[in-house]
Amino acid sequence: MPKTMTLSQVMKQLEQQGDEKVRERYVRDGAGDNVFGVLLGKIRGLAEALGTNHGLGLELWATGNHEARILACMLLEPTALTEKEARALLEPLSNPTLADELVGRVLVHAPIAEALQVRWMDSGKELLRRAGWRLLAGRIARGLAKDLDVRATLTRIERELPPAPYRVKEGINFCLVWIGLHLPAYTAEAIAIGERLGRWDPRPIPKGCTSSYAPEWIAASLALRRGEKTAARKAMEASAKAKAAPVRKKSAGKKPSAPKRAR
Repeated sequence: MPKTMTLSQVMKQLEQQGDEKVRERYVRDGAGDNVFGVLLGKIRGLAEALGTNHGLGLELWATGNHEARILACMLLEPTALTEKEARALLEPLSNPTLADELVGRVLVHAPIAEALQVRWMDSGKELLRRAGWRLLAGRIARGLAKDLDVRATLTRIERELPPAPYRVKEGINFCLVWIGLHLPAYTAEAIAIGERLGRWDPRPIPKGCTSSYAPEWIAASLALRRGEKTAARKAMEASAKAKAAPVRKKSAGKKPSAPKRAR
């Protein structure tokens, strides 16, 4: 049975779970100053205890606190949002992480998702364009974009990604990968486009993460579906295993035992 908590009780619990080092990282990543530093796993645990609660979700969002808004994304009821309300939630945002959470957890499930997608993909604002492309990707993954002209969309991706700002590039690339993964008839074409676009992301790939390069991302995800492990995954697991192996200390030579006394 879902747990009943007031807004103040939830905020107090979030604050108590905060960690200063995590907070500093969130601030560096653009979460703003209204942040406690709560790990996502702890927020998920609280969300599971609370269950869907649209009213509480809206109250949490209104606080402006980073963790409260992440939690709100897990409590909001997508079907209860109007287009105007959804726009009021996302359009003022400046943090891509929070925008992605709102899109992926809430808006992609809302009846007004397509209208938002069409509006935002043509926006002049970076975060809104990113949100529009990620909405389209989510709808494709759920089989909700049945009338989509896929080939025209792929042409648009190849045209718009190169000159786009970095955050928009991420959203467009995400959509390209999702087309390759969820529309098998276009997998080869999505990979070919990714190869022509090249490695647009200059950042190093963190250990355990998948490359953002579309051909590699698609190949790795398809391999996992087949139950196979990519070379990168094998190397990562081997490295983790080596680190976890106990280190045997060199034993010093045994000292000769003292002769036993005759009894």
